[in-house]
Amino acid sequence: MRKFTFIWFLLIFSLQLPGQESEGNITLNGYLTDMQTVMFSDVNKDWTIDNLLHNRLNFHWYPSERISASIQLRNRFIFGETLAQVPGYADAIGKSDGFADFSFNLTSGDSYLLNLNIDRLWLQYSTGKLVITAGRQRINWGQTFVWNTNDIFNAYSYFDFDYVERPGSDALRLQFYPDYTSILEMAVKIDSLGKFTAAGLYRFNILSYDIQFIAGMLQENDYLGGLGWSGNIGPAGFRGEGTYFHPMKNPADTSGLFIASAGLDYTFENSLFLQAEYLFSSNPSVSLAILTGSVSSQLNVKQLAFTDHTLFASVSYPVTPLLQLTFAGMYFPELKGTFTGPSFSFNAFENVDLGLFIQYFNAELPDDSGSKRRESLTLGYLRFKWNF
Repeated sequence: MRKFTFIWFLLIFSLQLPGQESEGNITLNGYLTDMQTVMFSDVNKDWTIDNLLHNRLNFHWYPSERISASIQLRNRFIFGETLAQVPGYADAIGKSDGFADFSFNLTSGDSYLLNLNIDRLWLQYSTGKLVITAGRQRINWGQTFVWNTNDIFNAYSYFDFDYVERPGSDALRLQFYPDYTSILEMAVKIDSLGKFTAAGLYRFNILSYDIQFIAGMLQENDYLGGLGWSGNIGPAGFRGEGTYFHPMKNPADTSGLFIASAGLDYTFENSLFLQAEYLFSSNPSVSLAILTGSVSSQLNVKQLAFTDHTLFASVSYPVTPLLQLTFAGMYFPELKGTFTGPSFSFNAFENVDLGLFIQYFNAELPDDSGSKRRESLTLGYLRFKWNF
């Protein structure tokens, strides 16, 4: 009951704020969204309908010039048919993948769920060229836009567009800046199974390119090594990254996994934005349900691909300063499948956005008998979002 009272106090308190608030050395911002979702495999058959009321609160504390801290909360009220149709869905929402379980189902029923999730809780100390951060934090080593194969600490799915902050890790992170064009990092993370992921990164600039190398181990199961880059080919952006994973157990008798992505992007003078990206995996294994968000689970970086080759392209254009249109698509050659993702975002009022997002999947998938059948899935989202 105390948890229930606390979460609704936070929701009501956030509604009183006209914008970003600060009291001395404490700041607060966030957003409130309401998103209606429909999902179906055949438009003429049953639809699954859900609604998500999502509030985010970001508290930051600056007690001195060298010390800062943050606690950030996701408060979600979910109601609809998925809770009843997907066994274990509520339990999955109520667990976090970090060493400390900061996801709490405050109350739930057959068709509703109220969840509080602390996805950031960190303390940071900065001195000279050194920054030390301890706690639940985002460690993003990725360089590309769609698939981050260097993002070994907290990978995410491109299709989960509503979670813009992305997952965090329970980790200790050291960042050292030898000069203004380079950085040396060391980080160690512990997950809910008590497994450690530890790695180092060195990034530097040469010939107008940011180059990075990473090395370490993933969940005490794999050695890893990788590289990434970002720069330009003429007026176009060019970036990529790749990582090789090799089992730590019987390394001479087993094969590893190589996964890599590379992409180009270009912005015209009229603000038309084009983007293309390619993903390769030497051993894809993850199911489409996880990648589309149909199953609530944080991805492992080794699970970013479910085909050997994946192609992505998108075009985005601001029709007016208030209206943004985007069309994205993917092609999965091995599955003879496609993803189509049109969307638009409209700034209806100050700090209030209206968005419509469609995700359509179509592919040949194997069944229990070993034969293939063509399946499709359509998801539609209508979202109102207020930022404060």
